[in-house]
Amino acid sequence: MLGQKTIQLASLSFLLIGFIFTSSSAFAYWNDVTVAKDVEIVTIGEPIELIITDINDSNVEAHLVPEGYAISVGDVEQMELQYEIRVSRELLNSVDLYITASNILINDLDTYSHLIEIKIMGFDDQAVLDLYNDTITITVQIKLIEPIDEQEAIDKGLDSSLVNVEDSKLAFEQIKGQTISFVLGFELKVKPELVNNN
Repeated sequence: MLGQKTIQLASLSFLLIGFIFTSSSAFAYWNDVTVAKDVEIVTIGEPIELIITDINDSNVEAHLVPEGYAISVGDVEQMELQYEIRVSRELLNSVDLYITASNILINDLDTYSHLIEIKIMGFDDQAVLDLYNDTITITVQIKLIEPIDEQEAIDKGLDSSLVNVEDSKLAFEQIKGQTISFVLGFELKVKPELVNNN
């Protein structure tokens, strides 16, 4: 007959194995979330006035993870894309460049698009750039926000303002291993001060 101490040790070992599995899976579950390198680019107006060149290294393989989860080779907490923009020199003093990120999707769905943070030259949603040169490089930064539900916030003692999904496990299942895609829109607009003077 097994003694009480043996049963307790077996229970403790089982709990410890369960904890190790839960911890390691929690850190590994974001692997293979990628950002589509072939970002769709939309220009409004005469294409001859605006030339956009993708200067990203297509050979770089990186997996986007939420902050604090970059533990494996290739894991990054932020992806950065760069584009070279050229405009006709005669337009420099008369137009601003408006850049927007839209149609943000994970696996072609917008269910969890609110968990993707995109900054264009450090600005949220839209950047308005005064063109100081006929060729400029713009940077787009992409981050994945960890899904947190109400129960997880309570269990971890987190502020309720961090709750961003109804079910964090379901969100994880929908996001892991998927591709993030979005559309970058570029538009040249006449400077507001020039519009008002006409």
